[in-house]
Amino acid sequence: MANENPLNVRLCDLLVEAGIDAEALLRHGRSETDIECRIGDHIVALEAEHGESSAKKAEAIKDADTKLARQVCDAAIALVYPENYRTRRDLETGRLQAHVRVAGKQPKPAETTWTTLQVKDLADFVRQAPNELGSPEALAKKADAAVKRAAEKFTPQQAQSIMAEMGAAAQGTNLKGLMTDLLTALMFHAKLDVIRHQQRPALDARLNPPQFYNGDWPPASVAECRQSGQIAWSLHQAHDLWLAVDYKQILEWSCAVLNALPNTPASNAAVDIIAAAALDIQRTAGNQHHDLVGITFCQSVETAKSDGSMYTTIPAATMLTALLFDGLDIDWTDYEQVAGLRIVDFACGTGTLLIAAANYILAREQTGRPEEVAQALLDQVLYGFDINNRAIFQTATGIGMMAPSVAFHNMHLYSLTLGLAPEAGGYKAKLGALEMLEGIRQLSLNPRPVTGTRIDTEPAPIEVKKFNIAIMNPPFTRGDIRFKQLPKETQTQVRAREGHLYAGLPMEQSSTANAFFVLAEQYLDTDTGRLAFVVPTATATNPSAAATRRWLAERFHIKYLVVSYDPGRIFHSGNTDIGEMLVIMERKGAGEPPPTTVVKLTTNPAAASAAAACASSISGGQVEEHRWGTVDYIAPDDIRQGNWYAVQFTNNELYRIASQELWGGMLKNQVILGPQGSMIRTGTDRCLPTDVGATPALYNHNVEHCNRLEVGPDCYVRPRSNKPSAANTLQRANYLKFPERVNLPTVKSMVCRTTQATVGSAWVGAVPVVSVPGVDAASVEKAIAVILNSTPGKLGMLLVRSNKKPSYPNFSKDGLERIPLPWLPDLGREKLAGLAAAYDELCGRERLSLPQAHRCPVQLAIDAAVCRQLGFDADLCERARHLLAQEPMVTGRRYEFPAQPPGLL
Repeated sequence: MANENPLNVRLCDLLVEAGIDAEALLRHGRSETDIECRIGDHIVALEAEHGESSAKKAEAIKDADTKLARQVCDAAIALVYPENYRTRRDLETGRLQAHVRVAGKQPKPAETTWTTLQVKDLADFVRQAPNELGSPEALAKKADAAVKRAAEKFTPQQAQSIMAEMGAAAQGTNLKGLMTDLLTALMFHAKLDVIRHQQRPALDARLNPPQFYNGDWPPASVAECRQSGQIAWSLHQAHDLWLAVDYKQILEWSCAVLNALPNTPASNAAVDIIAAAALDIQRTAGNQHHDLVGITFCQSVETAKSDGSMYTTIPAATMLTALLFDGLDIDWTDYEQVAGLRIVDFACGTGTLLIAAANYILAREQTGRPEEVAQALLDQVLYGFDINNRAIFQTATGIGMMAPSVAFHNMHLYSLTLGLAPEAGGYKAKLGALEMLEGIRQLSLNPRPVTGTRIDTEPAPIEVKKFNIAIMNPPFTRGDIRFKQLPKETQTQVRAREGHLYAGLPMEQSSTANAFFVLAEQYLDTDTGRLAFVVPTATATNPSAAATRRWLAERFHIKYLVVSYDPGRIFHSGNTDIGEMLVIMERKGAGEPPPTTVVKLTTNPAAASAAAACASSISGGQVEEHRWGTVDYIAPDDIRQGNWYAVQFTNNELYRIASQELWGGMLKNQVILGPQGSMIRTGTDRCLPTDVGATPALYNHNVEHCNRLEVGPDCYVRPRSNKPSAANTLQRANYLKFPERVNLPTVKSMVCRTTQATVGSAWVGAVPVVSVPGVDAASVEKAIAVILNSTPGKLGMLLVRSNKKPSYPNFSKDGLERIPLPWLPDLGREKLAGLAAAYDELCGRERLSLPQAHRCPVQLAIDAAVCRQLGFDADLCERARHLLAQEPMVTGRRYEFPAQPPGLL
């Protein structure tokens, strides 16, 4: 039997060389840990087996679980070496499979997902392992339950009094939000307690008060405050003591909240609930504190929808940061270079992305001056801006958690006004960080400073220099809801201010995200600047965003596009369910940029350790080998034209067939669209067919009703009494119907034609604008219906879909106008007649749903007719039909990779 111990010793040496505090073959009583690593306050055990069989994997998992059960580690990593590995060189250039185990319910060995990674990337995987202690979603539920129970201790009158005491600083939140902030502060307090009781000599000077301080020392711990009988008062006293040392940016806010509470038993009961939860979460959460904060904070922001408050998950932040730093020209042994970085998030929220960037730097710096690097990060490197005071408080707390033993007197975290701010004896509308656009409206090279409130100062002008890196999850809100969180009398002034700031900017501001792109671009270093952001996947596909894509391509090399096709995680933000993508860019160098790498994740990492491994696979070109997803490339010319459509299909062959083989380009629109379904929904009511003004309607996209090429109406509608203009809409009833949205796993007809003139609620009407001599309008409609229900037609439609939810896409009016069709007059009377005849033959026959379309007799007949009349390759059409049936957006299931040759994972 092969002995893995020599490999373990060699692997431990490699981890030590990568900066991990690791020791091999460590005895714990009668048992032995293969490799033990210290990551901050946590111990991570590595349990290895030599060989990749199911039995070996199960044995590694059993050993890891045993170490957890005996409480000799906080997290354990089961890993397996390939059978043929023997030497140090095998490890240095090789790869292995790993899986993190933590206490609690874990998958059985046979159901475990293993992560394939290069050995050189194991150090990052180990560093991220403590992030998996405790589920952030479960912890968030625990935190949410605690703050709810605490808030319920107060009467409505007391709650109103507390909010009045907090004043304008608490605008935009409620009592539950204040309890959330107090929970965060007490988690930080608990972290300080742990550090103080560790009694590390190196920290003694830092964690003692100034010599002139005469108060009682040390501050009481959170647990001691709970035992005092007056917990609110005791915590306030403890925070006052800590404030004599530092932490003003964090603890002054908690003191303000404690001050605002009435001196009643209810207050002590509420604070005790929060303190108990803080201690419980701090013990359980490991390094996931900030993921938890992001979830609970966004749940407590009443204006989240209108101001676009999104929190980036820790795995997404880990991946985005690693790809952003990939290839960065920096000497990690040079303190001046590391401390000279300038990193900004113009919409930082609770600071997750800034903290991820800082953690990345701390894990890689090799200056020999780690305390000074941490000091520089907190005081020089990181800049954060947000319109929410509480978000800035949470950011300061999170950054403080990162290095609580380091002084941070000069954090560059700024709270900016959205709304009316006092200025020159009156009030002026302000747009938060977007006020920085003022100086660049005419593309000035010297933007004017904006006034902001640093968390520990009075409002003052902010002097902002050029940044090396901008990283953001910008608010992505529509104009009609953007300022609904503001009083109505304020909205008019703020919208006028927005119009002033956006005037003269280089692209249309169809959403707030566009303005943040312009802002970041202007403040980035003109030679070496890098930009990374999280945005809806629709940014890559919406016709309305094409100008944005072209504008970005003029200024940056679009290095990576990372979109998720994982059915369980199509997002990268924790409080949304729409599809999102990561975009990583860098300033263009001389010459033609390389192609853009497009990664379609079939497994979107749910843990930071897996995210680090995934990012390494992306940068190392091993995405498909390691089974994270598929990879495609977009040529620079396509990027310049705003063509990012490679994100639309997981299978790259299917994208090639759709975009090149079948449809060589987007051909001119041949229909007039309207009325849109939204006009029917908002302007009409359902009625009886005998009612005055009754119009036939196809109200739903019911797959049991819309299961043929030709369908009848399913109801009647008439104008609402308060919407007389809807009568004009109903006069535009027509026959041909395009979808507004479809559920791809169940849809049967992508386009339909009605038996009589009909309006649609989930459909957009379409009337052909072309005329073909000798061909009546009905035959043209029938030909269009057959083409767009063929496999080539469906691929063309899916190529231009608005990809908010891959399995439930939108078809915007702009997108529908770009559906590829052959130029109908060029087909001539005979081919159009042939297509119309196919419609007449097949229109009454029921069809199977899209995932079964490759074996649907009606679909096969439609495809045969279209290939015959349009000259498409029948074999290529058949190949596309089968590939489409395997797409995750169509099946609603995870993508299945083709079988790999023996020897590959």
